[in-house]
Amino acid sequence: MNKKAAIYDPYLDTLGGGERYCLTVAETLLANGYNVDMFWSKGKDIITKAESRFNLNIAKINLVEDIFNQVPARIECAQDKENLNNIVSQSVPSKNIVEKIKIFINKYKITRKYDLIFYISDWSIPFLFSKNNLLHVQVPFSKKISIKDSILNKIKLLYINHIICNSNFTKKFAINQFGAKSSVIYPPVDVDKFISNAPKENIILTVGRFDNILNSKKQDFLIESFIKLSKQNKARSWKMVLAGASLDHPDQNLYLQYLKTLSDGYQIEFVVNPDFNQLKSIYQKSSIYWHAAGFDVNELDNPENTEHFGMAPVEAMASGLVPVVVNKGGLNEIISNDIDGYLWDNQNELISKTRLLIASPSHLQKMAVQAINKSRQFSKQNFINNLAKYLII
Repeated sequence: MNKKAAIYDPYLDTLGGGERYCLTVAETLLANGYNVDMFWSKGKDIITKAESRFNLNIAKINLVEDIFNQVPARIECAQDKENLNNIVSQSVPSKNIVEKIKIFINKYKITRKYDLIFYISDWSIPFLFSKNNLLHVQVPFSKKISIKDSILNKIKLLYINHIICNSNFTKKFAINQFGAKSSVIYPPVDVDKFISNAPKENIILTVGRFDNILNSKKQDFLIESFIKLSKQNKARSWKMVLAGASLDHPDQNLYLQYLKTLSDGYQIEFVVNPDFNQLKSIYQKSSIYWHAAGFDVNELDNPENTEHFGMAPVEAMASGLVPVVVNKGGLNEIISNDIDGYLWDNQNELISKTRLLIASPSHLQKMAVQAINKSRQFSKQNFINNLAKYLII
């Protein structure tokens, strides 16, 4: 009889980097003979969308009722502390004690049937009763916790076999929050699927969701920076491309419309909701990669608003782009400054380091080779190998 596993991701419909992470776990389990359920009660086409977006073989995932009944609030630009506290502290809506007991018993009966559960935490800790419970933390939070919640968390953690974080940056906050040992498995990037030796064009690329949820990608800041750069003689032949997903219809995405207005009159293009092949094609012809998530953020007070790892920068590096990214969050775990890319702290550094690459094609090419080599450390195969030790395979 095949073993049974279940995945829970409350943010599945955003189809971001964290979703690629958990769905790659699902793909790995399927490849090793598991039957895999996904706790999800919303759109039934989510797996088809994810297959297209992430190029994963996950058609055999079964969608089952979401027994955790969590509906996380969106955190707009990290400043809505009340919403943040609600996400972290509330696992189910307010109910009377009898209803809560019934819910708990139902979760116990269902989760104990599984050999493994992989649960993406929104910084609440669930009660899980499978044979092997893996709690994945992908967003670092800095939040005071009450003595009552701390005691309850310690009880819940007795049933958690492993806490897995997506970066050392996240791990630091997970240890502070949970007081429990955790391990790091860097996210899977399918580096072998990207083409690094194709002819390059004078394109600066940035990839990220067109929204202001949680760790905003700061595309407005990057557009303003490109406009300043483009007014300088040596950068006039360059253009900027912004690629990313839009949860709302593009015509109804007010932030996206604002970005387009800001870009009017300049060599700036938008690619909205690209599938994997489209995105790969854009990477293939671009030369420099910009990333600004976390800029102007105090990462000790609001670590959730930084880039917690940075899968898109690794994809860019695997495609032969030189990353020029903000020196915040988990990005400095990916990039060694002045070796395989550049880290910057302000707009002047972003522009000056980009100008250096533009002015010296040989330096750009040399650094691109280093970036390609560095990207291999974050390959999908390395992810699978590192994950294997935590699975019952």
